[in-house]
Amino acid sequence: MTSSFGWLDNDDAQRRRMIEIVELFRQPGTVDELGIGSIRDTLANAMFPGTSTLHTRLRYVLFLPWLMQRAATKRTPTEMAAEFRELEFRLIGSLRAGGEDEGVLGNVAGRKLKRLPSVVYWSVLGSWGIVDSSSSDAYFRRQHDMRSLAQRAAAADDPEAREILPTVGLDPHLPVVPSDLLSAATFALSAQEGDYLGDRIVSATEGSLLAWLIRHQPENVSSALDGAGAAAPWEIANLSDLDSVTAQTIEHARRFSLLVHGAALVYNLGLARKARREDVVERHHAALTAWQQEEDPARTVAGWDRGGFWALMADQNPRLRSLTCTFVDAWLDLVATGVDLSTSADAEHLVATRERQIKGPRARFYNQSALDIWPGSSGLGRLTYRWNETRSHLEDLYDAREAA
Repeated sequence: MTSSFGWLDNDDAQRRRMIEIVELFRQPGTVDELGIGSIRDTLANAMFPGTSTLHTRLRYVLFLPWLMQRAATKRTPTEMAAEFRELEFRLIGSLRAGGEDEGVLGNVAGRKLKRLPSVVYWSVLGSWGIVDSSSSDAYFRRQHDMRSLAQRAAAADDPEAREILPTVGLDPHLPVVPSDLLSAATFALSAQEGDYLGDRIVSATEGSLLAWLIRHQPENVSSALDGAGAAAPWEIANLSDLDSVTAQTIEHARRFSLLVHGAALVYNLGLARKARREDVVERHHAALTAWQQEEDPARTVAGWDRGGFWALMADQNPRLRSLTCTFVDAWLDLVATGVDLSTSADAEHLVATRERQIKGPRARFYNQSALDIWPGSSGLGRLTYRWNETRSHLEDLYDAREAA
């Protein structure tokens, strides 16, 4: 029987988070089988605040407020919201007419698109200080109330009444709406738009790696490299110039990514053995052996400031579950012994127990039906902490500078 899940759709933030989780299931190798996603996301948020795995191109964070401004000319909040939705669909056609294909939300689905840009990008609009509203509907209600108040204030005898109108909810320094927004739009930022977004993001994310990279363009992050540049944050060329706090965060992220990958390899090898799929056993055994020989994980643990790592986690995410911390520490302690993880019963027991903590009776190590439909590998993608999406944003900013 096919597994399924649901959630109560209470607000835009929750909706976006659940869409991110669903999207992870669609990306090979990214499923969080061992429940370390909260640590992954904490590190990603520390380095790249506001970003999301759902993001495609940076100019969407301008498209949306521009469309909101246009929709707000309607009479009522309901009409404004309906117009905004219609404009989001029209934007799909405009981007197609502008020659865009890659990164267009709705390029295939068209008007059947359920994951509208306003859902995907809403949280970043607030995080980067571009929109000051909890949702687009709240913004439109605010516009309606402001308009009504302005009409009353205009007729008031007290001249000070005109000075207490609420703000519009959008950054007043937004670039001018381009004339081709709904006819032939592209993802290319103008010089003015690039400067605005660079300043806005730096101001909102001061002290992060994202802010530093906007100020200091590395030589191996550029659209001209066509994906051949830095594949992870710790591969960025000019990290030696970073401040010590940000550099330490990146080092924590690198070590965690490397070491938790070994747990994923043990998990897959254990499942292959339990399923008695010898060809799959051979493949995962070879991968785990190569990882132990090439990465020297015991030495990576020995040289790691784990106290500093957990202090960072506590500061950035106080709600991190103790069971997650206990599992990670137990895994690191085991790796530190230098034991051969490919033959370690303790290693397999640890990941099996962790899976059962997360999935209960659906855990593959304990549920034959779930094991029977296992595809042969799962959760083997290396953690890069939303670097692909962040790199795309940076490339858009850098291209705007070079074109100026």
